[in-house]
Amino acid sequence: MFAPASRSCVALAAETAWRNALDALAAAVPDFVGTAKPLLTGFAACVDKLIDLHAIAPALKREPAGRILSDELMARARAGRGGEVQVDWPDGPRFLDQYANPGATAIGGTSAQAASTLACLGAPAILALDDRSIEQLAVLQPGVKLIGGDGEVVSVGDVRPAGAGKPAHYIVEYSAGRALSDFTPTRSTRIVVRFADENLEYDPMFERYGRALGPGAGAALLSSPNAVAAERLPRALDRMASFALAWKRAGIPVHLELGEYPAPGALDSTLRRMTGSLTSIGLNFNELPSIGIAPAALEAHMPAFAERHGLSRLVVHADHWALALTREDPERELDALAMGCLLASARAEAGRPVAKPHAPAAAAFACPPHVPISVCAGSGWHIVCCAAPYLRNPASTIGLGDTFTAGTMLVHAGPKRPAVLANLPGFLALSGVATNLGDVSSALSAANRMRS
Repeated sequence: MFAPASRSCVALAAETAWRNALDALAAAVPDFVGTAKPLLTGFAACVDKLIDLHAIAPALKREPAGRILSDELMARARAGRGGEVQVDWPDGPRFLDQYANPGATAIGGTSAQAASTLACLGAPAILALDDRSIEQLAVLQPGVKLIGGDGEVVSVGDVRPAGAGKPAHYIVEYSAGRALSDFTPTRSTRIVVRFADENLEYDPMFERYGRALGPGAGAALLSSPNAVAAERLPRALDRMASFALAWKRAGIPVHLELGEYPAPGALDSTLRRMTGSLTSIGLNFNELPSIGIAPAALEAHMPAFAERHGLSRLVVHADHWALALTREDPERELDALAMGCLLASARAEAGRPVAKPHAPAAAAFACPPHVPISVCAGSGWHIVCCAAPYLRNPASTIGLGDTFTAGTMLVHAGPKRPAVLANLPGFLALSGVATNLGDVSSALSAANRMRS
């Protein structure tokens, strides 16, 4: 996003301050969990199968039908990109199944990932789930809440499996420092591979319960319908917009987390239909150009985008930092960003969501692109920025962006409370940023690209 970040550009005092701040926030996690109202979240869930790109690359390159997928994966790995691709290859699942890590299936979908992350902490999260197959239920945290056939709240662990599951997604990971063909990646991340369109994870019992709960919920999180086929997208968006608007009118935060949209025009359709029904949108840095925001003009483009879509909050997350534009309480937003970074870094270290998160001792704190809280000149917006603990070689890159989002929603799903970071002595006076928002380098190093 900004000029290349490095450990050396942060004064030792500032790095210590960020680590101490996240330690203070980690100590407060039980308080946030204990006071949070339920997070309502939908409408995406799937089973992920895990693939090591380093192991599969030679065979995939030799497979004639896999050449398009091979070229796409290698191009993204060379550029340090993650994201999502859909490939028309009928035998693709059978080919990749040969290389799936034995027994390595995981939960997929932003809403399901977020619900599982919060359930691991003990925070309340209610998930819209139509697919209740044995395969889908098996990868969810048992403490995730669903709505039963009689409208009651039930735990995943108490639900009887039913029905056939849908096709899995394949999560292809690559690692920094491990050779691939004629290059060595400089960044660790993952690429989601799909071979079929999907339906919205529509759950009529969740709809009835969620509409009735209204202000009794703490917040709502929507996953982008980027896997829905073009002919079914308008109906899916109508349903999502109806849910979102009802929740927004009930006075709760309603957040849409964007993702990569393989189908041309689908992202524009989503933004157009959801305008006015959301309070916030989140995305990773690699997705900024897709919504017309230039990295070199964030201070001008982010407020314009937010105002055009009726938002009070716009969030961007990266490997080394997270940044939000907000009209709401900036001190609360700083805690939200830091909570997202804390949970994501703890998951990166463990390879899974953790019940007692902490900033990894091996993590580096690079220079963030802005001071913790500042005013966006002449616009009525605040810019909030947080340094993130970064592991160059995480145990896994799966779900880190969704875990970040879950952390931010944990803070926003609870009552207003004294801020943690902003009340640390001298913390808001931190300086030593990478660059100013007006002087963003377009030549961002791969090491500072968004977590995707």
